[in-house]
Amino acid sequence: MTDSTATEMDAIEIADFLETQRTGVLSLAKDDDGYAIPVSFVYDDAGPHVYLRLGFAPGSQKRKYLDETAHGSFVVYDETDEGWKSVVVEGTFEELSSSTLDSAILEAVNSLEIPFLSVHKRPVDDTQFAIVRMTITTVNGLLEGKSKR
Repeated sequence: MTDSTATEMDAIEIADFLETQRTGVLSLAKDDDGYAIPVSFVYDDAGPHVYLRLGFAPGSQKRKYLDETAHGSFVVYDETDEGWKSVVVEGTFEELSSSTLDSAILEAVNSLEIPFLSVHKRPVDDTQFAIVRMTITTVNGLLEGKSKR
């Protein structure tokens, strides 16, 4: 029989995990409404920052919620050989231009794979892209492994 165990990840384990992942769930809020979407990201522990390349179609819900969110959260999770790992990042957002970014960060952000799905039946040409930096204010990680009894 196995029991589930949960242990907190330390700062090095969190950074190592975030550096190997490329997708997570961004959670935003407007008034009393929440909005969460899966997005691709790049982690930079020098900030620490999470960089997102977001696409906005005309009338984008994502744009409306991002503009209204002063402090949001971002969740990254994956099943590993050790068990489930999850990291919750909280922070503030800033939209950046390509010219203000370090070249290594810009290259990493531009190489993110973003699936072009026709969710709203709009041409991709109508989509505007922006690079958003999330400055991390708090981060917590958890490893949910299994121990044998």
